[in-house]
Amino acid sequence: MLLGLGIFFAVTGALTALLASPRSRRERRLRKHGRLATAICREHLNPAEPEGPMRIRCGFRVEPHRGEYRAVVRTRESIPQVGAELRIVYDPQDPAYAENLDYMTTPSFGRGDLIVVALWVVMYLMAASCVATAD
Repeated sequence: MLLGLGIFFAVTGALTALLASPRSRRERRLRKHGRLATAICREHLNPAEPEGPMRIRCGFRVEPHRGEYRAVVRTRESIPQVGAELRIVYDPQDPAYAENLDYMTTPSFGRGDLIVVALWVVMYLMAASCVATAD
């Protein structure tokens, strides 16, 4: 029974780290290599989570002769009207990935790694204690 519980905790910790890592890596990359741009609010979308930030579909141009990129960014404070300008930070390697400059300044942005590591350590310790007790 305890061995099975230990395996469950180990698998849950590993899956949590794998599922949360891509988003955290993208947020870190955006903080480090992101470029500023002015975007136009095109549409308001519902939050992804009930208490989460409002999502906004916006359009922006990286270079004048290229087409418009579209991205969905999050905001908590000021929700721009459709057609209004907002400042965003986009990933130069993937301009469709962008984030609202105001949202990036929140303390939780880019901190997902800390939560994942803490959760993984807890799961690892629980799994190790279950396996050790099973022997």
